[in-house]
Amino acid sequence: MNKIKISVVLIIFYAFSLNAQDFFEGELNYKIEYQSNNENLPTSMLEREFGTSFTAYVKEDRYAMIYHGKGQQGWMKIIVRLDEGYSYTEFEKLDTITKSKFGTEKNDLIKFERNQNDKKIILGEKCESITLQYKPKDSISFFTEMRGKYYFNPKYKLNAKRYSEYTDGFWNLFVKESNAISIRNETEFYPLFKSIEEVTSIVEKNIDKAVFEPNPNKTLKTD
Repeated sequence: MNKIKISVVLIIFYAFSLNAQDFFEGELNYKIEYQSNNENLPTSMLEREFGTSFTAYVKEDRYAMIYHGKGQQGWMKIIVRLDEGYSYTEFEKLDTITKSKFGTEKNDLIKFERNQNDKKIILGEKCESITLQYKPKDSISFFTEMRGKYYFNPKYKLNAKRYSEYTDGFWNLFVKESNAISIRNETEFYPLFKSIEEVTSIVEKNIDKAVFEPNPNKTLKTD
């Protein structure tokens, strides 16, 4: 009888382990390169204002990115709270933080395609890409078309269900198709400039939830 019980427990444990989801948690560091298409927007200005690198912190239901800019507003931190349905944008030298609800952007999708044959070696591994292009409906947008190609490695897994409501920039579609973090972003803010962000290091580790909380010493402003 004891052997039967042990066998049943092992079978249940094995079945559970097959269904368990191991989503990525950790820190990613990226380098950024810019290509300007406008003589009034030199590459040096983009590097100064947005930075030449950024750091991302990821948990299953939230993530944050810190762009290491050194311009008039200093660094920029974006917190995306998938569990709340809001994002928070903070600049180092501003005393307010902007809180924005998901799904308020109005865009027309032009192209969404998984590129099975377009792969790049990133951190020693071959990665597929997804093309994502759209036009903003908002007349005050600083670009007329967003043209992106995003490379991913399935080992850095995301929970697509968590991103289902994160429709801004159609990012929910990217995560649904890839189920993974984008580790190389080729993004053109047509007709102004293009940025290429590629991961340089990835460390799997526990991230303190405090990283994903807006600075309590600044005023929160709802967008």
